[in-house]
Amino acid sequence: MKTHLTTLGSVAIAALLMSSVRAADTLRPDAKGYIRDWVMLAPIALPEGRACADLIIEEQIKNEAALQPKEGDTVKIRGKDLVWKHITASTNHFDFNLILKSVNDHVAGFMVTYIESDKDLADVTMALGSNDQGRLYLNGKDIYAFQDARPLELDADKGKVHLKKGVNVVVFKVINEQNSWQGAMRFLDQAGAPVTDLKVRLSP
Repeated sequence: MKTHLTTLGSVAIAALLMSSVRAADTLRPDAKGYIRDWVMLAPIALPEGRACADLIIEEQIKNEAALQPKEGDTVKIRGKDLVWKHITASTNHFDFNLILKSVNDHVAGFMVTYIESDKDLADVTMALGSNDQGRLYLNGKDIYAFQDARPLELDADKGKVHLKKGVNVVVFKVINEQNSWQGAMRFLDQAGAPVTDLKVRLSP
């Protein structure tokens, strides 16, 4: 699929922490199958004077296909320290600018998620869209690239993939030329229905 405090306060805090742990253990796709929980690294400034159509194909992080970050991990890119952060999209797509609370042009961002399946799913469809350019790796393999500028369209691109039993690593890179900067992804079964019986993890 490639297209070129007081004791009471302490108790309350502990309860909140336990609640967060339980929530993280039970993350799932939404009712329509869209993945809303990711670990994000952004914004990554891109070299000036270079076409984004070319930059989406080039690595912005060394060995980016093999990325397996967790929240809090740091990386230095072009002299700038960036931190991987857990984000939960408020809708069926993620919006970098909304999350960052700023408009970022000529930049790249990464979203990584870990999809856990109870069984092998050999013939599912990955449906995704990006604004603008997008590239996706699944379990270390480069399976998708879109090189043109475009608005976000849900399920704009589709292709068959194999989800193995256990944890599957999704690395989704999105470049923004200007203005909106978004992406979306979900899995569909052979009948075209969303696959929702998956677990979403935030670390390998």
